[in-house]
Amino acid sequence: MKVGEKIWDWSNEHYLLTTFVLTVTADFWANWYSYAIVHDWIILQAFLGVCLPFINFPAMLYFFEHDSTLERFKICAVGAVAMMFGSTAMLLMIRAGYGVGKAM
Repeated sequence: MKVGEKIWDWSNEHYLLTTFVLTVTADFWANWYSYAIVHDWIILQAFLGVCLPFINFPAMLYFFEHDSTLERFKICAVGAVAMMFGSTAMLLMIRAGYGVGKAM
């Protein structure tokens, strides 16, 4: 079995944990993307924008693979909690002075 298949199998078995990690990452990334737009950091915004859909892709697949409303609710709840952590992490990063860039 190839490494990619092992990772995919593991992530499918642990889809709630995988959803949490991906959603924290995606929310952090999306908030940083919005921050980059506001501050006119075009290159950073372009890089963040092109990567964001690929971060969200596996969690979206889990949502459509499960037919049970309860399983879908679990995915939604895990995603909601993860978004809280992702947003807070991005704000703390900016407050600490990381990733803020310089005015031209």
